[in-house]
This record gives sequence, structure tokens and C-alpha cells, in this order.
Amino acid sequence: MMNWLYQLASPKLFYAMTNRLVVWLAVICTVLFTIGVIWALLFAPPDYQMGHNYRIIYIHVPAAGLMEGCYYLMSLMAFSYLMWQIKMADIVAEAAAPIGAMATALVLVSGALWGKPTWGTYWIWGDARLTSSLIMLFIYIGIILLREAFESPESGAKVSAVLTLVGLVNIPIIKYSVEWWAVLHQPASQLSMRDTAANPPEIWVPAFIVGFGMIAFFFWVLTLRVRNEILFRERKAQWVRQLFDGSPQHA
Repeated sequence: MMNWLYQLASPKLFYAMTNRLVVWLAVICTVLFTIGVIWALLFAPPDYQMGHNYRIIYIHVPAAGLMEGCYYLMSLMAFSYLMWQIKMADIVAEAAAPIGAMATALVLVSGALWGKPTWGTYWIWGDARLTSSLIMLFIYIGIILLREAFESPESGAKVSAVLTLVGLVNIPIIKYSVEWWAVLHQPASQLSMRDTAANPPEIWVPAFIVGFGMIAFFFWVLTLRVRNEILFRERKAQWVRQLFDGSPQHA
């Protein structure tokens, strides 16, 4: 186990270990998204209250999960970097930030498109979940920009890691805002197999398939971005030069 963790913490070994992983993640992502989206759009029955408008949850909910899950990963990597100066932790945190920002933007856009026919408006500032989600986008953008604001990469990495940990306080606000305050946003949908009356399999099965597809998409794109960042940071290393020269590498 420790040897496996050591390999993940080494840029060279991580790059070698993920050569085939990116292919498998791309295949899994494509298959799950194809099945889930076609099922959700063409075969899932309309909601008895919202009709076909509810189908946007098949993108909105997985994107919201990705928004939060990505930030949890970034926070873990930020803590690891600040505590133990693990280079790969900073690389993963930097690579994940734009993905989280795009997921948050997708949450806001899809939520607005759902809100118009449901609430009669695209946006309500008084809704705590909407506002805290917008703040989440600003935090993601701030982390990205703050890293580039320093001439020293190490200084930018440390300051962005601190901001990441500080911004972690916004996650429970997003999650529990519908319970703490009187907001317009509906509570979390319980897509469970135990509640078959409210959520028949035709509803929750494609939701789970798209959700797992979103997870595969995240790790696929994250792995690609991490590999690119490794090549950029290690561009002067001998193993990277050998990689592009085509000469054999030695462990």
C-alpha cells in the first residue's frame, strides 16, 4: 500500500501508471453518458408536476456533486501540500480547479434554465443556495487567479492552498442552506431504491448512470490535465526529454 502511494506521489511514476488509465476512463465515460443521457431524455417518464422540465436534473444534480466533490479533493490536496510539501498534491489541486469552476458554472446555468419555468425567474438573490453556489464559482476563480499572481510558483501554490482551505466553509452552506433557511430552492431529491413510489427505477436508474458518468469524466479530464502539468513542470528532467526523443527510459 505504501509503495503504491509512493508511486502516486512521484510525477514520473504517476505519468507512467496513467498511460492506459486515461483510455479506460474515456471509454467508461462515453459508455455511461451515452446510456444515461439517452435513457433520461427518451425513455424516462415525465414528472407528474414539472412534466419534461425536470429532465435537467440529470445534468444539474451530477454537476452539483462534481462541484462539491472536486472541492473536497482540492482541499485534501491543499492540506497535503501545506503539511508535507508533496509536489503531486499541488499538481492535482492546480489541475482540478478549472474543472470545478466549469462544473459550478454548469450548475448555475442549468439551475437558471430549470428555475425559469419552475419559479418564473432565472435568479433570486434571496435564495441562499443560489447565492452560495455563485460564491463557490468566485472562490474557484480566485484560487486560479491567485496562483498566477505570484512570480514564485511556490508562493502561489501556498497562498492558493490556504484560500482553498478557507473556502471549504462554503461547502456546508451550499449543502444545508435549504434546511437552515427558508429558501425557494427545493430540498435534495432522494433518488433511493427504498423510495420507489416517489422515484421509480425509470427515474433514478438513469440519474445514477449519468452520475457515475460524470465521475468518470472528472477523473478522465483530471488525469489528462495532471499529466500535462507534469510534463510542463518536469520539462527539464531527463525522463521527459527521453519521452519525446523516443529513447529508452530507465527507472
